[in-house]
Amino acid sequence: MLQDADALPQLIGEYRPVDQWQVHINKLFYRFRGDQVRRFYQTFASADYRLAHALAADYFEKVRKRDAAHTSKTQHSALSTESLTVMELGPGNGNLAACFLSHLQVLDKDQAVYPRVRYVLVDWEQEVLDTALTHPGLASHRDRVELLRGTVDRLDAVADGTVDRIICNELWNDLPTKLMSRQASDIEEEFMRPNVSESAHAKISDWAAFVRSFDAMDAETLKQFPPFLDDLVWEREYNRGYGDKSSRHIDGRGQAPGGGIQCHLKSFNHRNRFLVLTCSAS
Repeated sequence: MLQDADALPQLIGEYRPVDQWQVHINKLFYRFRGDQVRRFYQTFASADYRLAHALAADYFEKVRKRDAAHTSKTQHSALSTESLTVMELGPGNGNLAACFLSHLQVLDKDQAVYPRVRYVLVDWEQEVLDTALTHPGLASHRDRVELLRGTVDRLDAVADGTVDRIICNELWNDLPTKLMSRQASDIEEEFMRPNVSESAHAKISDWAAFVRSFDAMDAETLKQFPPFLDDLVWEREYNRGYGDKSSRHIDGRGQAPGGGIQCHLKSFNHRNRFLVLTCSAS
């Protein structure tokens, strides 16, 4: 356990609220390893069909009921061609989209729903979108699938009222989250700052350029330096009432069984009253 934060020669950032560093590290993670994300964790969305099948069955049933409730015989032809936009925020490896569309096609024996569906994959990283689109299960649905690069809070290209169903699964663990602790009448917010391990620091020849690139999230320049994500060391302190700071701690790299960066910034229960957000690496 490291003892003296100010003595560390490998500091690469200042104290910021946890949610700000979460966004920073997640962006770098996806730019470096977006195509390898399934090596670090699997979910029902990314590695199974049952969640997607349940979502497809629910959607099919609701669309059919809605059509029946609002359609007369004279209106049926017009409504049956109405476009239906399904938007998935954070498509992961494309498995959920592939299984959803395949099952919807099987359920739709009358071809009343599937031909109308436009399935939009949304992510802030183009590499993630491109990788999702290569999922083998999407090959037969390519005319149904579109890509949209953007963040969930800035989807300016999507007009209000044009999306029929939003699916959000893989995105939840990446959403910025403030970390607060309540002790009696005091509420404290956790702040963190990143360092790299001494061994990683020794391998970086141009330290100033590395720190500038890290601060700017310049992934292309950072790729010219030795890998460092697995060597991050986080310091934490608590801002009580957004005023005086107290309780400085140093956290080394948290080890997780099986290794790998767990959700990029992993939250787990610590022995004290605080939740610690730290980078876990093998």
